[in-house]
Amino acid sequence: MLEDLKKASEIAKKVKREAEGLLKPEESIYNIAEAIEQKIIDLGGFPAFPVNISINNIAAHYTPTVNDSTILKDGDVVKVDFGVHVNGYCIDTAFTVEINDNKYKDLIEASRKALENVKKIIRKDIEISEIGRAIENTIKSYNYSPIYNLSGHKIEQYVLHAGITIPNYDNKSKIKLNEGIYAIEPFATNGVGLVKEDKPSGIYSIISNNPIRDPNIKKFFQEIYNKYKMLPFSYRWLYKEYNNKINLKLFVEYIKKNGNIHEYPILVEQSNGIVTQFETTFYIYDRVYDMMD
Repeated sequence: MLEDLKKASEIAKKVKREAEGLLKPEESIYNIAEAIEQKIIDLGGFPAFPVNISINNIAAHYTPTVNDSTILKDGDVVKVDFGVHVNGYCIDTAFTVEINDNKYKDLIEASRKALENVKKIIRKDIEISEIGRAIENTIKSYNYSPIYNLSGHKIEQYVLHAGITIPNYDNKSKIKLNEGIYAIEPFATNGVGLVKEDKPSGIYSIISNNPIRDPNIKKFFQEIYNKYKMLPFSYRWLYKEYNNKINLKLFVEYIKKNGNIHEYPILVEQSNGIVTQFETTFYIYDRVYDMMD
C-alpha cells in the first residue's frame, strides 16, 4: 500500500508543477484537463477522478464536457483539483491561481495559509473539530469565510470519500483521526460560505449493483466497474472509449435511472462569491506524512 501511495505522490507532485504552467489566458480548460490526465497516465498512474477546473464562484465538480469551449480569461480565479491513484491508493490535491491579476491575492492566501496551519497541528488522534477550528480561524483572520458545507475526507483503496469527513470549521466533533489516508481541503470565499447544487457535472461514480436486464448495458456497466471500481469517472472519458461503439447517452441514462451510478452536481457559492481552495493528502501512521511535500 505505502509503495503505491508513494508512487502516486511522486506523480502528483510532477503533474502539479506542469499543471501550474498550463493556466494562461485564452487556454481551453478542455485541453488543460486532458493534458493533466494524460500526464498522470504517462507517468504510470491513473486519474483518481476527472480533473476539476472550477472558476470564480464555482467551488467544485466542474470538469470539461465533450465539446466544452470554456477558456481562461484575465482575472479568473481558477481552482485545479486533481487526483492520482496507483492500484486504488489515491493522492488528492488542489491549488488556486488567479490569471494575470492580484485582485484576490488575500482570498487565495487565506485558503493556502489555512492548509499550512493544519500541517502544523495534524497528528494521530487529533479531533476533527480542532482541524476545522484552525481552518476557520485562519480564513476569518483574512476577513473571509470558510465554505461550511464542503469538507475534507478520509480515503481508502478505490474509495475517495470514505467515512470520516473533516470540516472547514469547528463543528465541536470529538471524532479523532486514526491511522489512514486523509485529504484536507480548505475552501475560502468572500461570499456567505455555503455552496448550492447547480447543473449536472458529467462526473459519475458507481453506487450500487442493481440488476440490469439489457445484456449490452449490463456488459457496459461491468466494464466501467472493472476499470473504475468506486472511483469517480466522467462522461468525457466514456465518450472517448465508447461513443462509436454504443448509444452512449442512452446507456448512461439507463444506469443512472436504474440507480447504479450517481451524477455529481456542479457546486457554486450560494451568493456567487469567489471561491479559493488548496488541498493536500496526509498519511497518518507512525507519524504524519504530507504526501505533496
